[in-house]
Amino acid sequence: MPDVRSAPMALLRSLALLALLACSVLAWAGPYGLAVNSRGNEVDSQRVDALWRVDLATGEAEYIGWTGFFDLEGLALDASGTLFGADDDSKTLVRVSQTSGLAIPVGGQTNRSNMGVAQSENLDFGMAMDCSGRAWVISSGQQRLFRADLASGELTAVGEAGDLGAPISDLAIIGDRAYGIGVGLDAAGRALAPNLYSIDLNSGSAQLVGPLGDAALPYNNAGLAFDEDGVLWAITDRRAVPGGDFPSAILRIDPESGRAEQVAETIVGFESLAVSSPVGCGLAGAGSPLAVPALSPAAILSLMLVLLGLAVVQLRSRHS
Repeated sequence: MPDVRSAPMALLRSLALLALLACSVLAWAGPYGLAVNSRGNEVDSQRVDALWRVDLATGEAEYIGWTGFFDLEGLALDASGTLFGADDDSKTLVRVSQTSGLAIPVGGQTNRSNMGVAQSENLDFGMAMDCSGRAWVISSGQQRLFRADLASGELTAVGEAGDLGAPISDLAIIGDRAYGIGVGLDAAGRALAPNLYSIDLNSGSAQLVGPLGDAALPYNNAGLAFDEDGVLWAITDRRAVPGGDFPSAILRIDPESGRAEQVAETIVGFESLAVSSPVGCGLAGAGSPLAVPALSPAAILSLMLVLLGLAVVQLRSRHS
């Protein structure tokens, strides 16, 4: 005859195992990023040039709201979690609401075109924050690095135009190391600089780390960011590449070699990415980021339900 008294203990053991496995799975879950589809092709204009929350493991994108700007390319989070952006259309540094998506010029609504650079030039911006609270803006058009004043929006050039030596679309910083991702295609659709670079923030120069490789399918501009675990992520804009309009690609990149692996696809037209406040702070010469496998929240829930079902089956079998 089955020992009914042991059934509750068996269930407790199963539930404890479930909890431990769930915690382990959560620890390996992929992060979320913030991105603007500045080259989106959504029918509803309020869903283009909008802020989205993107699951980097699955590519699932959640609409937050229209930014109110028409070419918001660079995004970065400061130490307090405030989201900033760089708009190329109006040459404006902005704060972006993570609740509504609406962007407002730093310095107030009347402080549009606050960067102090030529309005007519197509600069194509990327943006990042460092551990000292400094904001950096990069221009692939000028191949030049800038410091950004978060109070006024004004840009101060680091070096001369062309000093980067490559058209770098966005940059990401971990500790005292800065990296950049090159523009993938030129205006004629030919490969241009689909590479990872290291960037010297003092001189405004860059050195090639290595090509992204075949996993990085043809793209135009891209967003680049580290997550809080030190993993380097990119989102590449694949609208109007040879062959047509394609979903944006989410890449995970090895900062030692530059090699990329495609993790997922998401909606069309992303060319910016912010994932975390500055990382690697207080760790001079921060070590190589550790690439971790990712699992979506939906997959986590499914696994938990399966394990719970096994626990229930075990309990019933002991009563039979």
